[in-house]
Amino acid sequence: MTTMSAQREEDPLQAHRCTIEFGSQIEGLIISFEGIESKNEICEADGMGMGAKERPTSRIPGVLSLDPVDIQLFVLKGDTFFEDWFTQVQAGEIKEGTRNGSIILYDSLNEAVAEWKFEGAWPSKLAYSDLDSQSNDAMKLTVTLVYETFERVS
Repeated sequence: MTTMSAQREEDPLQAHRCTIEFGSQIEGLIISFEGIESKNEICEADGMGMGAKERPTSRIPGVLSLDPVDIQLFVLKGDTFFEDWFTQVQAGEIKEGTRNGSIILYDSLNEAVAEWKFEGAWPSKLAYSDLDSQSNDAMKLTVTLVYETFERVS
């Protein structure tokens, strides 16, 4: 009997490190991404068949919705990328303020193992962690990012 070992490509993906990129630019020291989700509304239709026989309810996909993603990252001295971007959008520069980018997941050997591309993104919210002078915790920023489309490309 031959025992087959699991192949690397068969292993489940693990989030050892993840980045967000806009072009060639990698932004921030990312802690996590939460809420990467797309879903279809479910449309139901009841109807009658031939001879006035009742038919089962028919379900079809409706409008697609994309939930905003929350990006949590450490606040780094001098790194104001997300704050500047947020200010640009709030100043009404929507066309200039939307960006395309990628979320990239790396394995323990620092090799990219998955990538999600998004288009038409802009930050809708910034939230800082509480400031507590009795804590040694690093300061964190949560950015809520809204986007028009996303897809997994690898």
